[in-house]
Amino acid sequence: MNLKSALSKFFIIAGLVFFIYGCKGGGNGSENNSDTIIDSNDVITEENLTFYLIPSPKDMFAFTNDEKLSFSPQVLNAPGNADKYIDTKSRELGFGIYSADLAYTAAFSKTAEAANYLKIVRDLSDKIGISTVFDESLVNRFDNIQENKDSLMKVTNDTYYDIVRFLEDNERKSTLALISTGGWLESLYIVSNIVGQYSPENKTIQLVADQKLIFENLMLYLNQNKNDDNIKSVIAELQPIKAIYDQLKEEKTESGNSKPKNKGYIVGGGSKIVISKEQFEKLKETIGTVRNKLAGNNV
Repeated sequence: MNLKSALSKFFIIAGLVFFIYGCKGGGNGSENNSDTIIDSNDVITEENLTFYLIPSPKDMFAFTNDEKLSFSPQVLNAPGNADKYIDTKSRELGFGIYSADLAYTAAFSKTAEAANYLKIVRDLSDKIGISTVFDESLVNRFDNIQENKDSLMKVTNDTYYDIVRFLEDNERKSTLALISTGGWLESLYIVSNIVGQYSPENKTIQLVADQKLIFENLMLYLNQNKNDDNIKSVIAELQPIKAIYDQLKEEKTESGNSKPKNKGYIVGGGSKIVISKEQFEKLKETIGTVRNKLAGNNV
């Protein structure tokens, strides 16, 4: 599969499953009239799985305007934690975590904060051997950005694809797996902490529930590379989150029918992942615990 084809598949699925899923639609935000089938045989092919894992920065926080959420610097990973990352595992996870922080600051046009997190990401990129992605032209693009949300997010988004392409081209699957894990975990930590109180009608809480599908894809990719000791340990550390997501059920809605096909999932077609207040609070707490451990807040 060529890059263009993979990206096309990625955007179709990301648009339905990730944080922008349901935000621009009507009703309760979790219904979709067209059936998009994510078959397990497609998802786990080595050639395309990357693009099912973690959507781009633009997709990660596109929902913020729709939901009129406010920026909260308290949810960002402390810059000083980067000094604690002295091994490959912590540095690659940290790169993913800080990349999500960079995307979050970009989504809210926080240019000064974005510049700070860009510096951290660049420093970590050198330590994990992907500094070539941050060439002079890219750095100049950041330096020339003022308060322009579209430009800041575009540069951040372009960087994301450059990193994915570089890791794919150099067959660094374990690095990509750890970066993806860090990025997903930090993104979900941020969202679950800025969403406010639980409500069954809260679209953003529904988006957190819908992450069950993304999480399952992420775990598939991690398990494909579990011969790596770092990934094996991360799989174990993610088990508390998996236990909660495993409890969440898919139910039909009034807009249509939904059923599994060949062990895959049908996203849309009148179905949603259901999460109760107790499950959401437990998931939020568990995500915070796992994130803080992997981010170095408990060290």
